[in-house]
Amino acid sequence: MGNPVQDLFNKLTNSTEKTTSTKTKTAAGKTSVAGRTNVAGTSSKAKVSGKAEVGAKVSIPSTKAQTAASSLQKQKEAIAKKTNQDIINAAYKVADELKLPGGPWPLLRAAGWGHLTDDRGGRYKGPAIDEIEALTAEQKVALKRILGL
Repeated sequence: MGNPVQDLFNKLTNSTEKTTSTKTKTAAGKTSVAGRTNVAGTSSKAKVSGKAEVGAKVSIPSTKAQTAASSLQKQKEAIAKKTNQDIINAAYKVADELKLPGGPWPLLRAAGWGHLTDDRGGRYKGPAIDEIEALTAEQKVALKRILGL
């Protein structure tokens, strides 16, 4: 036999401890359990951390790749509304702003835009600015700013 006081305490604790729980169904059909333990006349409620509601929106952090893909898609949609002349005008402004040697023509050729003068009023059907590898980062930033992208 061990400690008589401890044995008595354990006996009382085990015999008077009762646990009750209630199960409820949410609107989404999930089961939620709320529990309460009664020990020798004291009660305590289970604490819940956080609260989820049916139809609540969950914010998932986006990765840089997802953000870049979203940005590129928006850029493609916006630039598709521009005319070839809009692109040509932007190239002239960038060449002037950045003091590019040779003016806008080296920029137009590097971007693969030499043919845009053939149909100045037509919609631009080329790649997005960020997809043109021949352009420098400075040129891309300037073109996107001037084109409002």
